[in-house]
Amino acid sequence: MTNSSQASLDEDSPLERTADDASRAEEGATPFTEPRVESATPRKRGPGTSLNAQSNNLESRQQGDLGARRVWLAMLKSKFDGMQDVSAFLDAMGPGQPVNIGTIVNKARYTLGTTATKLVDADTEKDMTEPMIKYLNKVVADFPPGIKPSFYDTSNTRFPSVEDGDQIEHHTMPDITGSKPGQISHDGDWEWAQAGTVIELKYKIDVMDDKKRGIGQSQEAQKALIQLAKGARNLIMASGSCFVYVVAVFARIRARIFRFDRSGFSVTESFDFTKDWKHLPTFLWRLYNPQGYSTPVMTGADDTISLPTEPEQKRMREAVLRISAYDEWKDEDLDGEHLWIRAARYNSDTGELEIVRCFTFGDILSRSDGLFGRATRVLRVILEEDVDAKEQDVNAAEPTVYALKDAWPQECRRPEADFYRLIEAHCKREVAEASSEEREQKQAILDSIAKCHGSLDLSVQHDNLDHDPQLHQTNPTSEDRPNLPRRHMRLLLTPVGIPLKNFKSTKSLVGALFCAMRHHEAAYNAGVTHRDVSEGNVLFREVPLDGQEFNGFLLDWDYAEFTPEGAKTFNRLFPNNPLPAADVDKSLKDVTGTFPFMAIEIIENSNGVAGHPVLHGPHHDLESFFWLLVWIVLRHTDLNKNPLACSDLFDFLGHQMKVVYLRKSIPIDKTNRPLYVLLERYREAVKIQNLPPPSTRDSDDEDDEILASDSDDADASPVALTLRHDKVLGWFERLLTQSRTWPENDEAQDFVLPSTRQEDQKKDESLRVSMMKSATGSSASLSAGSGSRKRAAAEAGVGEGSESKKVKKTAEGTVKRRGKKNK
Repeated sequence: MTNSSQASLDEDSPLERTADDASRAEEGATPFTEPRVESATPRKRGPGTSLNAQSNNLESRQQGDLGARRVWLAMLKSKFDGMQDVSAFLDAMGPGQPVNIGTIVNKARYTLGTTATKLVDADTEKDMTEPMIKYLNKVVADFPPGIKPSFYDTSNTRFPSVEDGDQIEHHTMPDITGSKPGQISHDGDWEWAQAGTVIELKYKIDVMDDKKRGIGQSQEAQKALIQLAKGARNLIMASGSCFVYVVAVFARIRARIFRFDRSGFSVTESFDFTKDWKHLPTFLWRLYNPQGYSTPVMTGADDTISLPTEPEQKRMREAVLRISAYDEWKDEDLDGEHLWIRAARYNSDTGELEIVRCFTFGDILSRSDGLFGRATRVLRVILEEDVDAKEQDVNAAEPTVYALKDAWPQECRRPEADFYRLIEAHCKREVAEASSEEREQKQAILDSIAKCHGSLDLSVQHDNLDHDPQLHQTNPTSEDRPNLPRRHMRLLLTPVGIPLKNFKSTKSLVGALFCAMRHHEAAYNAGVTHRDVSEGNVLFREVPLDGQEFNGFLLDWDYAEFTPEGAKTFNRLFPNNPLPAADVDKSLKDVTGTFPFMAIEIIENSNGVAGHPVLHGPHHDLESFFWLLVWIVLRHTDLNKNPLACSDLFDFLGHQMKVVYLRKSIPIDKTNRPLYVLLERYREAVKIQNLPPPSTRDSDDEDDEILASDSDDADASPVALTLRHDKVLGWFERLLTQSRTWPENDEAQDFVLPSTRQEDQKKDESLRVSMMKSATGSSASLSAGSGSRKRAAAEAGVGEGSESKKVKKTAEGTVKRRGKKNK
């Protein structure tokens, strides 16, 4: 749901999206008070998911990439929430379990003295590691056994990346790692899920500036801050915590403590921990001993998540395998991190929200890998309440498998559940009012759309839920935050989805997009515009619907907005949560979307090129479906032999490459004729929507003729015609149902990030060989000057007008057949 997956300078920024859900959706909840909403601004790329969505070559994904470092730095500058007095910072952590800090300090006093001596005499960062670890372990030596951590030298230990991107090489090696509570020994490799905190050592470099009370200005300081932030990102992703703490030790004996949440980060003033000897012991005690927990956890841990016991795991795993749709799963398919997670579901009789306990199983469905932002992750779950009911009554319904969406939207945004509820209400009304001839089709749409079965706002108190609401708000103690606060939300959704990149055939891929566009049409007729059609928001159903050949669906309405008519309908159906009409008009002018898939006019609007306000309409989303199809074809088929084709088109923040792309025929092999014809017709329509003059087409075979009778296209004038649902859906439907030339079993291929360096070397070598051949054939060719070189370059596929010949052969290993069979 991203995965994805899934602008400002985080995943909620850089031209990726702006509208966030915020507040409760359930009817009858406390009336929603419209908060302050800041005007949207075009977002720049953010590290993590949003950056990966725009990085389609190996070099741009690697840690040393200059562009990626600039993005990280810009994000950190924008998300810095201020520097605090150390005592005030520690007080905000909470008191921790009762303890005499003086006793802990006194027992570690001798070790601190020897540590200070060794640190002062240290010549390198490496010299600082051993004495620092000895002191830290001495401080925690008398912590209770169940919560006592240990600290380790991990400066040469590679922690595998927690990112879900393709071929990510972001292995990290934190200098010192503190274990989770109670883990006092460690053997073998490290993973981020085993880490409780990290401490980065710098011999001289201070990442912050006390005098300016901001981020250090030197390049070394900024690189060190990025390293620290990546450690925090890995901790918060792997643990699912609400916030995390990391420490920087520098200038041998000085330190700072950092707090990172999903909205920003704050830091203490620097302190000499050999003189201000209470600060680090107090920090470690409060970090590992928070009040209010019955089991060992760290400060910042989510108090609505717990670990099931082994008997509980066994019971729930057996319950999953008894579900008919999952009876072919093997026991190992259920493997993954098993958790109990609290969520809420609407009571089918009363409509009231009821707190439920969800059991997670299998791989994570989707996870955002940005440090700041919504931090969306999606997990496959069944409910303990459903298993109880089935065990008590064999005639009860089988437990439903849900997709649990966990996210941190901004408080000022409408709750995503509002959009789901309005769309479902509209589809139900359509079925009730349909004629006998239309009812089957209307019912099929109702059955296949994504639905929300419950929405829980964890930032407010609920009956039957024992939790701390403040834990589920981003840094509520900060009085003057430059970043809008976020709240922790959970939704229970159906169906469970699998990514488009797992398609079994290109026909099934096109069929999934066809289904999603029908859902988009139904939503727009209900009064909702999606505004973020992207790879993570169009999925295949994990369990196909009976009797339906194609099983795609559209989901993730967290960046959606009501149309004016939709707002009126919503206010009529759900009067307890009214929506001001003025907010709708303003929000529709916001720039939203995931950049590679955004419509050209929306990108122009974000850059100020459009010259007038642009309301995000359904035709913009229909254009996004086109770019999504192109994206999947270029990445996961061998119909284009240029490994950098996706990078060449999508790795630019402007709209110009898309405009150029529309001027030429789709650069894919024509052997998949129905797909080629569909993309060509679609390209022409997108071009007409953005550029006045329509282009001409060849109509030389049966598949061309299927779409040859679109009178609106034939009569297109230089005035731009916008895409319409009926027209686009008609193309898809006719080719899906009438074409007899769809390939069979042309399943998705893995996308392996190509190297720009390798491709450049190939072109250089090709040019060199071509010129040598020309030279040996005639000495006159050498004296012919630039004209000869241009001809040689053209033959090599690098000259003007030779775009289609750029790469003759796919790089070895660039495309390989997907080996793992989809469930």
